Amino acid sequence: MRCIYLLMFTKKIGIIGLGSWGKNIYRNLNFFNVVELVYDDDLNNQNFNLVEKNKITKSVNDIFLSKKIDSVIIASPAITHKDYIIKSLINNKNVFVEKPLCLSLNDSREIERVAKEFKKIVFTGHLLQYHNAFQELKRNIKFGKIGHLQVIKANRLNFGAIRKTESVLYDLASHDISMILSITNKPPIKVDVNAIFKNSEKIADYINIILYFEKNLIAILNVDWISPYKEHRFSVFGSKGSLIFDDTKNWKNKLIFNPSYLNKKNEVVYKPNISITIQEEEPLRKEMESFLNCIHHGDTPITDINEAINVQIVLEIIEKKLISKYGLCNGIY
Repeated sequence: MRCIYLLMFTKKIGIIGLGSWGKNIYRNLNFFNVVELVYDDDLNNQNFNLVEKNKITKSVNDIFLSKKIDSVIIASPAITHKDYIIKSLINNKNVFVEKPLCLSLNDSREIERVAKEFKKIVFTGHLLQYHNAFQELKRNIKFGKIGHLQVIKANRLNFGAIRKTESVLYDLASHDISMILSITNKPPIKVDVNAIFKNSEKIADYINIILYFEKNLIAILNVDWISPYKEHRFSVFGSKGSLIFDDTKNWKNKLIFNPSYLNKKNEVVYKPNISITIQEEEPLRKEMESFLNCIHHGDTPITDINEAINVQIVLEIIEKKLISKYGLCNGIY
């Protein structure tokens, strides 16, 4: 199957951004032999050592203006996304952009308008939508395995890079909001937030978010880049049990079904956990393959511009709550 894909994917790609994540994107696209040019604004970036010299360019405009390049991958800092997306679209190129799409709802609407004008795809890198464990979790929900949904919990904690131009909201919460909305298929009707500003008076390091949905469904998110331990766990609690997706576990234990539940007397009925078998596959490789399929065959991405805007709407609601609660504190700078 991979050999067939290697022959099918003939359209060339330009990559903007070769940081810690951009190098992984390059590695996966290089597997499909579709990379034409790579640009990073840091010309001394050590990751250039991973790239063939004839694919390195010192000018980002070489990517926008190249007639060989059909699509552009944008893995640069979030503050640059809007401009790079717009420049790509008006030069008649499809776009894959790492999350977040951009840093404001107005900018996302402008991107949507330009994409429609030039009839191009904007594919947003909400990676976990392409993770086999999350897709299997959604299938189990669809088939009623855990009954009526009651609580979704998402913890994304790490001792990671402290951003200077965006808060932990845009850096980490984008993933979980995307996942939650793909389950609820509706926006929240109410939002509550709490935050900790440890390293800056303006950029939050930890945010707790509670999203209230119809039918008494609640989603609780905790995102934190100053945690002394790593936790990437997403769980859905229902009337017949729970599904737990823990991306820090090995593949055998990434997705667990906990059949324990609360009976009508609010007593816990305990039952042993069951591991759900999923196919081991790198999510980023699958995401890149999906993008290539979209640009070659006209498929609509799971994480298209409409999905990205729905996420952006929730991000903006949360950001306004932060501003209201913490005064001049804002999510982005």
